[in-house]
Amino acid sequence: MNYKKLHITIYFVLIWSFSFAQQFLNYSTKDGLPSNHVYTIVQDAKGFMWFLTDKGMARYNGKTFKTFTTKNGLPINDVWDALPTPDGKVWYLSKTPKLGYIQDDTIVSFSNQAKNQIINPIYSSQVGDSVYPTEPHKIFSLQNNKWVALLNSTYKTQPNERITIKHGLVSSIVLNRSGQLKLYNKQEQKINTITTTGIYGTTGTRGQLNDSLFFWTNQKSYFILNLNTHHLKHVDLKQAIGINIVDNLRVNVVGNQVQVSGSGFVAKLNQDLEIVDPYFFPKNIDAHFGFIDKLNTIWLATFNNGIYKLPYVKQKAKYHLLNHKIQSFNCIDSSLVVGVYQKGFYKFKDGIFQELISDNDYVYGASHLKLNNINFYAFRNTLIKEKKGKKTIVKVDDLQSNDLLANEVGRKFVCHNHKIYSNFSFGINRINASSLKIEKEFKQRGVNDLISFKNRLLIATNNGLKEVVNDTLKPVIFSNIVFDKPILNIKLVDNNKLLINTDGFGAYLSDLKIIQPLALTDYLIVEDAFIADNIIWLATNTGVLKFKKVKDNYQFEKRFTVSDGLPTNHIKRLYVDQNNLILGTNNGIAILPKNQKNVPQLLDVYIANATYNSKAINQKKSAFKYSKNNSINITVDNIDFSDNNKNLTYQFKLQPSQKQWVSSNTNVFNFNNLQPDDYVFYVKSGSIKKQLKFTILPLWWQLLWVKILLTLLSIAIIILSVWKLSKKSQEKKNNKLIQDKKLSEIQLKALRSQMNPHFVFNSLSAIQYYINNNQIEASEAYLVKFSKLIRQFFELSKETDISLKEEVGLITNYLDIEKLRFKDKFDYQINISETIKVNQVNLPTMLLQPIVENAINHGIFNKVEKGKVTININEAKNHAIKIEIIDDGVGFVNTIKKTNRKIKSSNVLYDRLRFLNKSGQWNVTYSVKALHPNHEDKGNVSTFLISKNN
Repeated sequence: MNYKKLHITIYFVLIWSFSFAQQFLNYSTKDGLPSNHVYTIVQDAKGFMWFLTDKGMARYNGKTFKTFTTKNGLPINDVWDALPTPDGKVWYLSKTPKLGYIQDDTIVSFSNQAKNQIINPIYSSQVGDSVYPTEPHKIFSLQNNKWVALLNSTYKTQPNERITIKHGLVSSIVLNRSGQLKLYNKQEQKINTITTTGIYGTTGTRGQLNDSLFFWTNQKSYFILNLNTHHLKHVDLKQAIGINIVDNLRVNVVGNQVQVSGSGFVAKLNQDLEIVDPYFFPKNIDAHFGFIDKLNTIWLATFNNGIYKLPYVKQKAKYHLLNHKIQSFNCIDSSLVVGVYQKGFYKFKDGIFQELISDNDYVYGASHLKLNNINFYAFRNTLIKEKKGKKTIVKVDDLQSNDLLANEVGRKFVCHNHKIYSNFSFGINRINASSLKIEKEFKQRGVNDLISFKNRLLIATNNGLKEVVNDTLKPVIFSNIVFDKPILNIKLVDNNKLLINTDGFGAYLSDLKIIQPLALTDYLIVEDAFIADNIIWLATNTGVLKFKKVKDNYQFEKRFTVSDGLPTNHIKRLYVDQNNLILGTNNGIAILPKNQKNVPQLLDVYIANATYNSKAINQKKSAFKYSKNNSINITVDNIDFSDNNKNLTYQFKLQPSQKQWVSSNTNVFNFNNLQPDDYVFYVKSGSIKKQLKFTILPLWWQLLWVKILLTLLSIAIIILSVWKLSKKSQEKKNNKLIQDKKLSEIQLKALRSQMNPHFVFNSLSAIQYYINNNQIEASEAYLVKFSKLIRQFFELSKETDISLKEEVGLITNYLDIEKLRFKDKFDYQINISETIKVNQVNLPTMLLQPIVENAINHGIFNKVEKGKVTININEAKNHAIKIEIIDDGVGFVNTIKKTNRKIKSSNVLYDRLRFLNKSGQWNVTYSVKALHPNHEDKGNVSTFLISKNN
């Protein structure tokens, strides 16, 4: 290699690193580090970054630092190294009698078997999940939760170094002064001898990296021994990277990748254990150690400024004119010309921004006019004209009609119809192409851009699109909508279409007939645009948007943000060349590959905290007794080292309660009043999915066997209840059948009592009497009434109840026959209240007739004088009917004395009343009293109170 060229290359690399150091993010105590004095950086199996400081250890997930100190259980705060193992543990190393690991926020420490003796693990090894802290002459192994020391040097008096190795075949390495490296097996038999130079007696680090590699370092080189092949790799740093001396040189493994780092650089090693793509630390970052993580992000450790982070997407980005506000991008003579606030104009050529015009004024922009091949460079107070490479300052006061010191000639200049037009603070100027004097002013506030398109001069204003027509500014009318949005700039898409970019309303495409929004740009601030090769690039307040032409439409393809290397999402100016995006911001220019792929920075999603009624849910305790109104709180976090990692969306579900995934922007999930069951909480983001299992144990009465027992008992009770109800129902049915039978018998008896032989015989005798005495008309009338009465008896006896009208008709017919039979020995009167609707009120069939019959046969019949029967029917309380049957005969008491027995029809009546009331359909009360208790003919009053249940 040509060292002169190499040194020149290294020089430019270092200068480049210095120039663009601002791309690093710095983390210090203000961000959560326990100290700005950082020894080493490691990454554990899950993806967490660990920073080892003199004030404790810090774990970082991309958003927050979690610190571990003696307060949390560390034996000492000054931790200068750590070894992460595949099982998720991070073993801490320091000068202390206790060493151990951190796993799942728990610190575990193990004591030295030699009580109170300090372990000084300056050389340490790792094989798989096992760690072996190593001193110059001792190696420690963890046995029965104690660190047990084994001697490395067998012969202390001899000039040899013996190093214990954890390997299947090689058990130790002996290095002597002559540079011979001898390998021994477990039987102390020499396996191989390797001749070396530069290892013995040199100051540096050493250790076993894994089950097959062992390394040594010094300030000038590193050595790596393959324990399987016995091949020793020696790399000289001067030959590899052109650096003579490197302090703190060390070799470490990240996943399956071997890295080497020291003061000044960090690099990965290839399969041949040679350095590839070294990254050199910027000069202004005094870093002593570098680390490349699993996503190729570079981390730098310093002793006074904490740590620095450089994401992979920014490693290929270049930054220029840092801390300067970029005001304009213009294409002049096929080159990009950049206007910089209070700096002037710069020309981009061969990857370098060369100063074109220096001026500390406010910059408007640069314009090229094909009409007379002139370039204009416009400042607030100056206008510079360039023709054929010669630049001259234009005296603006000679061109302006008013006496203004500021440049009101123009900010952007365009040619239209052999005239020059420009915009200024108060509108549009038309300028003579030869003299450059202002010929006419078009007053219009808020003019931001102008363009000549289809022989029309179009003006972008804060109130829509305007054009110059017959020396007048008029709005452009679109056939589909009224467009009055504030326009920032106008870009030519092709010969038939324009791109119109607005302030807060997105971008639009138009052929000046109709105007249509560009998809997915709603409410964006479109500061600038670049169009080439059927691709539209937009500089917006949310990053750079790329649209590709598909047939006649432009379809969204990608959004570039800070995650892709942008210094900020608010991009002010945009230019695209063959390979790069060139972006102007308020803090300088960034250049990054336009085809660079975005590397997802999300490494893991994990359950940060989970509680059941404030009790922690973890592997040791995941089952809890049920309690009413219980509360489960689960906090989810992630390991994400992207610059915009605060808006991660999660999907979750809690089985068996939830079957479908639910999306959420929060990382805290709450569930209340869960019933006893086995639960699994699932959460995922992208392709990463995690779960948490826990169980809510039932109380005794919620146990399955108790539920089964209670269920069986309930079934038994239900069966017993149903059987009893069924039995009771059957008994009721049987009783009803008996009652119905008895009621039928009673009704038959009542019918028989009503149709007693005496009545029939006497009625027929009366008819015969009338016939014998040739009283034909009387006998016919009697016979008609008698036959009608007999028919009514038989017809109504079939019914259980009849209307009051039918009952009164039956009684009237009966009384008329009896009156004829007794030859007018009595009179009768039936009184019915006017409020009673006789057609709507029902009574039990032929309830009154037996009482009326008793009144005649046993009351009036035995009286000497003429008697009277009165029937009163009135309304009573609670919708009841009160019926009084009154006769002035001898009375029931005198009749019983004469006959010395009860009246048979009365017995039938009482039986019938009892069964009517038992049926539940009727409420009937019956009472009897004397009409004149103190007279000889006492008479009788029989009273019914009748109501029907609904």
